[in-house]
Amino acid sequence: MADPGPGLNRTAPHWRGRQVLVTGHSGFVGSWLTTALLRLGADVTGFAADADERTRARSTGLAGLGARTVVGDVRDLDAVHRTMAARPFDVVFHLAAQPLVSVGLADPHTTLGTNITGSLNVLEAVRRCAPGVLVHVTSDKCYRNRNWPWPYREIDELGGGCPYSVSKAGAELVFEAYATLLRDTGAPTRGASVRFGNIIGGGDFAVDRLVPDLLAALDAGRPVRLRRPGAVRPWQHVLDVVRGLLLLADRLADGTVATGEVLNFAPPGDGATVLDLARALDAAWVATGGRPAELSADPGTRFTEDELLRLDGRKAAELLGWRHRYDLGASAAAVVAWHRAVRAGTPPAEETAAQVEDFLRDSSDTHQQTDGQAGEQQ
Repeated sequence: MADPGPGLNRTAPHWRGRQVLVTGHSGFVGSWLTTALLRLGADVTGFAADADERTRARSTGLAGLGARTVVGDVRDLDAVHRTMAARPFDVVFHLAAQPLVSVGLADPHTTLGTNITGSLNVLEAVRRCAPGVLVHVTSDKCYRNRNWPWPYREIDELGGGCPYSVSKAGAELVFEAYATLLRDTGAPTRGASVRFGNIIGGGDFAVDRLVPDLLAALDAGRPVRLRRPGAVRPWQHVLDVVRGLLLLADRLADGTVATGEVLNFAPPGDGATVLDLARALDAAWVATGGRPAELSADPGTRFTEDELLRLDGRKAAELLGWRHRYDLGASAAAVVAWHRAVRAGTPPAEETAAQVEDFLRDSSDTHQQTDGQAGEQQ
């Protein structure tokens, strides 16, 4: 992937016509990333399981925007390898995963298989097919959570007690092994792994997650019950995360980021509480004509959750020259705007594309870089 220029300029020549593979393209984050890539002119192939009605609808919407779709399971090495070998991919983004703690508790075997074996299969296919760049994605749940008051850094211990956390730690260890192989054998692929903090945005329909549960309550005029109002998480909007992913692909391509790097994707600051986010969403709801919600704590919990999870994102900000555009209030406003538009009849893929287009347009003036400035802060 030659000539990596501005990360989100809609006319950026380095994305136009580039061959990009996105595993998990029909998932929540994957659909936003794929939409942005298509808007930037990339030739995108999506690989995902035909899992449920929501993911099928996202896949159909992305196909309408121009994405090529392969239905497959990341636990199937042959299917992953065939897909990656079909084209000379410039960039591979690996996002396919089982993303929920609650599902991990209910179905640990599938969670561990999808998240660990899935990463193993993608990395093995990368070893065989040698795409230009690999961006491998896991989660901040890969860290062994000590409920520390300070944020986790990339050098902190991996681990975890629940199946989901173990699956993400395992995926990171698999990445470490293959990154060492790629580096030591002089393979042409440059790869890094990203550990996401908590991501919010339109189109997240998962059960037992704060934003979709709260929006459903606001829609129905029901009181909002918060499982752990004081729990702290590194909330960030999906479009900021997409921008970070695109910048990382650029920096890997130009050698600014070395193979084997691991990066936390987190907003600046120490994160925010569940109650902070609930209030921000409620304020955005009221600002767009809704009735204020009654917020209270839910005395019962369906599963155990850690109280504190802060994530240190300074390394990624410095290496990528990346700043988040959306604070908590702006993130909440964007989520509510997406939700209201879709409830009013706008197709989800169309509203996602509109928000992506606005983000790209607003980014084009301020996020461009000149030659030699790829690693500088903006």
